[in-house]
Amino acid sequence: MLESPCHVEDNGAPRGLLGRRTQFMIVQQNSDPMLVIRQTDHAILSGFFAREWGNDVFPRPEPFSSFCLAAAEHDNGWQEWEMTPGVDPKSFAPYTFMSVPTDEHVLLYQRGIDRVVKSDLYAGLLVASHCTGLYDRAKATMPGYSAKYVKSQEQHHANDFVQRLRLQQLRLKVDLRNDSATKDLTDEKLITANVQRVAALDRLSLYFCLGADHDTTIEGVPMDDDGAEADWELRAAGANEFTLDPYPFRREPLEFALLARRIPRRRYMDDLDLQSVLSAAPFFQLKFALRPGMGRDRAFAARR
Repeated sequence: MLESPCHVEDNGAPRGLLGRRTQFMIVQQNSDPMLVIRQTDHAILSGFFAREWGNDVFPRPEPFSSFCLAAAEHDNGWQEWEMTPGVDPKSFAPYTFMSVPTDEHVLLYQRGIDRVVKSDLYAGLLVASHCTGLYDRAKATMPGYSAKYVKSQEQHHANDFVQRLRLQQLRLKVDLRNDSATKDLTDEKLITANVQRVAALDRLSLYFCLGADHDTTIEGVPMDDDGAEADWELRAAGANEFTLDPYPFRREPLEFALLARRIPRRRYMDDLDLQSVLSAAPFFQLKFALRPGMGRDRAFAARR
């Protein structure tokens, strides 16, 4: 049975908010059958949240179009992997974004960053910076952060990748500074705030993708570009409703959906076994509603 507190609507074909790509990446393995959500759909939900960002408490990030692109495309490197998802030969379970070997993880993230850079230098800078943060060992306890899942024998792959990412970020900043139209975008406070926003939306989207089965806090969300921050308190408020306090979005309630599929919780003998089962599984929608929490009118201290 589906364990996440949300409304489910069965549907035989992809539609709704998310649905333009193939196969999967996020697996809720504690349910039977297992719930499967594509990593790229998770990123599109992050982009949806980005487009909704902006109210009296949380001003709209700038440059807005680049910010939204970075949030929506931060995981686009998974596209090819999701076309032919694989099975862990040790556990005979589907690989998830938490169990894919680090060398593969590094390649797909670099591929995705390079794609974004070709479209928008500033968005590419945000995605590269976000990816660097994912490998920060200080954040290894956070869900979705790659540092949590890097095995000791794989750490050198992660370290080399982070060094390449830092060099890429320096080159992107030089290119942005050399263009009068984008020179002001290289202000470090602005970059830091937007990277933190992308990370917050990444975690918010993952919360719903991973089951939304507990209250949580997303720390250090920028309220402006000058260092003011707040902690988002995310709470269940009903069968498919959640509250977020303080609330950053322009619409309330904010209704959205994720595409998912169910597959049996069993041993998969090889990649083809998994791919055959997955291709036959129909899509259905997980629907959610997000609204301000009870503290929406109270004053809260902003950290600087």
